[in-house]
Amino acid sequence: MCNNTKGSYKCSCQKYFSRINDTCKADNRNSSRQILYIADDNEIRSLDPGMPNWRYEQTFQGDASVRIDAMDLHIKTNRIFWTNWHTGRISSYELPGPATSSSNNQRHRRQSEGRITNLQIKELKMPRGIAVDWVAGNIYWTDSGRDVIEVAQMSGQNCKTLISGMIDEPYAIVVNPQRGTMYWADWGNHPKIETAAMDGTLRQTLVHENIQWPTGLAVDYFNERLYWADAKLSIIGSVRLDGSDPVIAVSGIKNNLLHPFSIDIFEDYIYGVTYVNNFVFRVNKFGKGPMENLTTGINHATDIALYHRYKQPEMTNPCDRKKCEWLCLLSPSGPVCTCPNNYVANNGTCVERPSPTQSPFSPPTGTCDIQCLNGGSCFLNARQVAKCRCQPSYTGERCEINQCRDYCKNGGTCTASHTGAPTCRCQKGFTGPTCSRHTCQDYCLNGGNCTVNMGNQPTCSCPPEYLGDMCQYSKCEGFCENSGTCLQTSNGTKLCRCSSQFIGHRCELNKCIFCGTGECRTSPDGEVSCRCPNDRIQPSCYTCLDYCANGQCSVDTHTASIVVPVLLLLLLALLVVGAILWYKRRMRGAKGFQHHRMTNGAMNVEIGNPAYKIYEGDPDDDAGELLDSDFALDPDKPTNFTNPVYATLYMGAHNSRNSLASTDEKKELLSQGDDDMSDPLA
Repeated sequence: MCNNTKGSYKCSCQKYFSRINDTCKADNRNSSRQILYIADDNEIRSLDPGMPNWRYEQTFQGDASVRIDAMDLHIKTNRIFWTNWHTGRISSYELPGPATSSSNNQRHRRQSEGRITNLQIKELKMPRGIAVDWVAGNIYWTDSGRDVIEVAQMSGQNCKTLISGMIDEPYAIVVNPQRGTMYWADWGNHPKIETAAMDGTLRQTLVHENIQWPTGLAVDYFNERLYWADAKLSIIGSVRLDGSDPVIAVSGIKNNLLHPFSIDIFEDYIYGVTYVNNFVFRVNKFGKGPMENLTTGINHATDIALYHRYKQPEMTNPCDRKKCEWLCLLSPSGPVCTCPNNYVANNGTCVERPSPTQSPFSPPTGTCDIQCLNGGSCFLNARQVAKCRCQPSYTGERCEINQCRDYCKNGGTCTASHTGAPTCRCQKGFTGPTCSRHTCQDYCLNGGNCTVNMGNQPTCSCPPEYLGDMCQYSKCEGFCENSGTCLQTSNGTKLCRCSSQFIGHRCELNKCIFCGTGECRTSPDGEVSCRCPNDRIQPSCYTCLDYCANGQCSVDTHTASIVVPVLLLLLLALLVVGAILWYKRRMRGAKGFQHHRMTNGAMNVEIGNPAYKIYEGDPDDDAGELLDSDFALDPDKPTNFTNPVYATLYMGAHNSRNSLASTDEKKELLSQGDDDMSDPLA
């Protein structure tokens, strides 16, 4: 956790975690080790990621009808739950203890068959993802055959459909009992990740952009982030639990991870299996470093789950104080008692939903030992407990409470509710749950006069010096421009109410500046539009067409009016500097070929090469003749060469081992010089 301090910050760890080398690790004291469980066709294999030379062991092997598609753990009871969409079944299995040996596969298989429990859940078709609510003791799953999300107790009893409709191909699902929310992935034609309360209410879309095959989900409960694996894009994304701050945590290019399919998370690592090659991998959740292959040789890896004591944080079960008779579900507002499918709530209990031909008040079967009041009838519920079925306006164990008696005030009309709290329809001028409050009570400020319209909505008539729908603003002068109306709050803050043609904090900007080189038009109602050079009528001629790939583009004309001239000046400066550098380089190259008379102090240095004499003769000399007609080179005279090195070599031909006495040696010198020139691009 990052905690802000004055001028800095401080990192700390959650309970049961210790800070080690700038990261948080689970305490080893009184803690279990980490175990990865990997679903491989009809097997469950285990692997300890903390041990070197990662090797997996077989934990469970089912018969030919078992196909483990997704799984989740209930650490407190040491059980693992999985879905089998081939047979339309959800099963659970008691994991072996630490001392259980798995060396004898046949004996281990006989033991595992005895610990399997097939949950008896009706109407299952193709269950896919599964999640365990370890606090309230429920399991959640997605059914892609019926396109629903359902919940039941961990025993499989009291199944209830929570989400149906507007869902295409539901797959992975995870829950967060600490917040009372659940998250699921839909990888249909419109892929997205959605969230809702764990009782099925408050449904909303969390992620719907830059996503194609969301096949895996995992919740980082301590950092409060949701991670998803996209098998097609080869990425693992992350988002806060409220849908903000979406990031790409791991990518195939950066971390060498291809086609992640299912994932789980603990401490600083994401564990998962790949869609291709069935690799079991581990990668840092912050994207540091490449992926690590933990093991290979898996035939058909479909899911992964990490076992650790602190993976499912302990917390008090809110349902213990609710004491629901049937099914208790968590939600952000607290536990909710609800009824399973084909049952409806009635006076604090669940009764079977009547068929169209069955009377909703069927006579009780059996003996009732309680007397129901106010027209209520006695019946025995599914557990053979005597209950009262009350008339619509009554409630209580014996229908003794009239819900609407003296409930609505000031002439309000009461409507009873079978869920408990009635509702009131208030008379004009009154509002509130029980019509006990005047509509205009404390509504208008600063002496404003309040009236109520036909829709029972308050309206304020303000004194001349005050403005606003509640007379909350006082007038002020000299602050707003372009005839804007100045509003001043009680704390002295000034605001401007601009006309339709102007915007800005002080109404200082005319909307016509958005037209640029286009024509600005003002409609009779004051709205401004632009006829742009492309002959289109648009709010602005500063378009973002084809600019942003996936984001939302916006244009700040004030910034553009400053940035564009600055960029032009920078471009002009770059051109001037480039021209100066080019000219200097050109002049430097030209000077290399100019002839300069070499001097030694005040004395000229005469050069004996006759080729230079054409530049050193008198004005009357014939410059067109390079050499005298009777001039001839004598190969035996070394003084024909001005270079003293050549002269020394020729003069010492007989005394020096480095002399060039022979013609072959002269040719060899020239040939060696040619050989040293190589292509600079070679």
